[in-house]
Amino acid sequence: MARIVLLHAFPFTGALWDQVAADLRRRGHHVVAPDLRGFGSVPTGGAPPSIATMAADAVPLLGDGAIVAGCSMGGYAALQILRSHPELVDGLALIDTKATVDGDAARERREAVARMAEGGGAWSEGMLDALVGTTTREQRPDVVSAVEAALGAAPRPGVAWAQRAMAARPDSRAALAAFGGPVTVVWGEEDTVLSPHAEQELMLEARRVAIGPDQPAPSTTFVTVPGCGHLSPLECPGPVADAIAALAAR
Repeated sequence: MARIVLLHAFPFTGALWDQVAADLRRRGHHVVAPDLRGFGSVPTGGAPPSIATMAADAVPLLGDGAIVAGCSMGGYAALQILRSHPELVDGLALIDTKATVDGDAARERREAVARMAEGGGAWSEGMLDALVGTTTREQRPDVVSAVEAALGAAPRPGVAWAQRAMAARPDSRAALAAFGGPVTVVWGEEDTVLSPHAEQELMLEARRVAIGPDQPAPSTTFVTVPGCGHLSPLECPGPVADAIAALAAR
């Protein structure tokens, strides 16, 4: 059975993965779902905002090697772990995330959110519709309530820190192309704003780059989850757990 480290989306905690983690543990896997820096039990600690710092916090949890799965912001941290410690990544699951950098407009929006969070403003206004798919909003009031609660409970220093860390993240497509282990890309079909299909194609294209003249393309699987938005571990935990378990089996 595999060791699996699950890295959560902004602005949640490791609890985002509760249903997925429980499913994977029932299958016999050892699962760890930490709070990332700035959220839950982990303060920002005064370090400059950096996805590299966030990822470094998680590296000791990998032990001698693990499957690393990240959703959204957690995907950025997972890709950073791949950049810095590829030898510890047995397999990689990228869930509703992307490997490219923010454009100028996106960085400006992140800075605006960070400043609103620091200044007491309504930093999360309008965010629910981008985070949660239409099907979930129409049919799963329990999930909508959980997301609203998470947005309301997110610590403002952590919100500001994470927004600036994400804005400064590097492009990770080269590391993704060079990785010789298996990769699964999971995408909620209704995630059209934060991690749209075009970004999934860019990750898949990076994986199609040969890692050497005499080596086959690395193993890659793309899983589309119908009726699901950006927060697929919360909206559709069953298919997400199935995808990660299949990755572990590879």
